[in-house]
Amino acid sequence: MMFEKGKRAQRQSEDDKVFNRMLLWLAGAVAVELLLLLLQKAYVEIIFDAAVASALASFFRVFSIAGAVIAVGCLAWAVVNYRGKKPVTLPVIIAAAAAVVWVISLLSYFLYAEGVRILMLLPAAAAVLIIIFFLYQRPFFLNAMLTGGGLLALWLHRQYYMDHPTFITACVVGGVVVLALAAALAFQLRKTDGKVFGIRVMPVESNYTMTWITCIVVAAAMIAALLMGATAAYYLLFVLVGWLFAQAVFFTVKMM
Repeated sequence: MMFEKGKRAQRQSEDDKVFNRMLLWLAGAVAVELLLLLLQKAYVEIIFDAAVASALASFFRVFSIAGAVIAVGCLAWAVVNYRGKKPVTLPVIIAAAAAVVWVISLLSYFLYAEGVRILMLLPAAAAVLIIIFFLYQRPFFLNAMLTGGGLLALWLHRQYYMDHPTFITACVVGGVVVLALAAALAFQLRKTDGKVFGIRVMPVESNYTMTWITCIVVAAAMIAALLMGATAAYYLLFVLVGWLFAQAVFFTVKMM
């Protein structure tokens, strides 16, 4: 009896730690939303000096290219360090930070006010992904990110393709490339029992079939929207939402 009580107390302590970490990440999402609101005021509404908005525009113009270069360079640095059995934490952190700022710069510079409004939607989406990360299995988190990216691409296509066809086409093509890389990563994770650079990112028993199916479904939806137009993009949004819901049911059943 005492042993069972001890196990329950330990399990409760672990659950509390997970819950607290989730709350910290959600607080981070709220903080990012506030920073983006400040960006909206300074860059779009120009409530401060016009020089501030001009400086931000110059930074976004440069980093819309430099950010991608820095991120790729740091990933290459991480690979070199991994092969040389050196720490990869620093280059991975820099690559992730550069990629985030690159996305912000890309949307803010090329879409201006519309881009900032899009950015302000992302913390809410991130909050949903944070909850999935802490409450569900890691494969579902990966699949939810990929499906969420597809939903974003379809929504952008429907809303902005007429005004920014080149930018939206580039986003769709980039999304398909990311999906291909995600599928390749899933194959690699299966070979390495869920490890990347020696760091475990997926449980050993993970099944990646749903991830591969997700990559195919999302890529097909994005390509179909690009070929068939905004009306198709509208209906394909419901297809991806349905696929995400089906995955939620599947992984919830697996947890029981």
